[in-house]
Amino acid sequence: MKTVIIGCGNPVRSDDGVGPRLIRLLWEKGVPPNVKLVDGGTSGIDVVYHMQGSDLAIFVDACYTGEGEPGTIYEVPAQEIEELPSREEANLHSIKWFHAIALAKFLLKEGYPKNIRVFLIEGKNFSVGEGLSAEVEEAVNYLARKLFEEVMEGKDRSVEVELTEEGYIKIPASIAKEKFSGSMSVLVLPRGMDFYIIPLPTDRQGGLILKRINSKGDRAVLVWELLPPGVKPGPKKAFWNEEEKSLVVSLL
Repeated sequence: MKTVIIGCGNPVRSDDGVGPRLIRLLWEKGVPPNVKLVDGGTSGIDVVYHMQGSDLAIFVDACYTGEGEPGTIYEVPAQEIEELPSREEANLHSIKWFHAIALAKFLLKEGYPKNIRVFLIEGKNFSVGEGLSAEVEEAVNYLARKLFEEVMEGKDRSVEVELTEEGYIKIPASIAKEKFSGSMSVLVLPRGMDFYIIPLPTDRQGGLILKRINSKGDRAVLVWELLPPGVKPGPKKAFWNEEEKSLVVSLL
């Protein structure tokens, strides 16, 4: 699959430089032949033709909502991308990623990407200067690891779990039986926007109870006290980390 990852932003405006910073991190990891990395900077019109013929185009940019904590990562839902401003709203002096997408849909025709994903990182400081805020730097590092594993390594090892309204992480029976059959107790370690769920050898070691919740063998652990502000319930991606013997759940 041909993929282009486009990092937008101004690196001399502190946290506005998240896009170029992420592109540098991915470049240092090594770029497979099916992936193109683009430092989109502040010029949206140039990135339009970098998208041409790609199966997947990924945009990364900073944002400021005034509501989320600095470093919060948002993935814009596909249905919202389809409702973006029209190309008529763009001009050569003020083109953002959403204008570039609208222009690309008009200009590229059949060369328009088959799929588009947009990640926005809540910034803290947009004043003149180089370097990211600590919270934003941590978020960029996390997103770089996520994209490297999912896209650049081609290892989409993810499974779907569910964060319920009551604050439980529900683990499907197939994973519970394979990875958690030996114990009803687990540790849950928050690391940024990831939860590491680690099975304990015996129930005597304490931890949280991994309850069996139905006849199929689905299990759940109550994590509501550990959830960062603003995390919404619903399906979440997870994968088994063999090195740390843990199920890593992404709260994004």
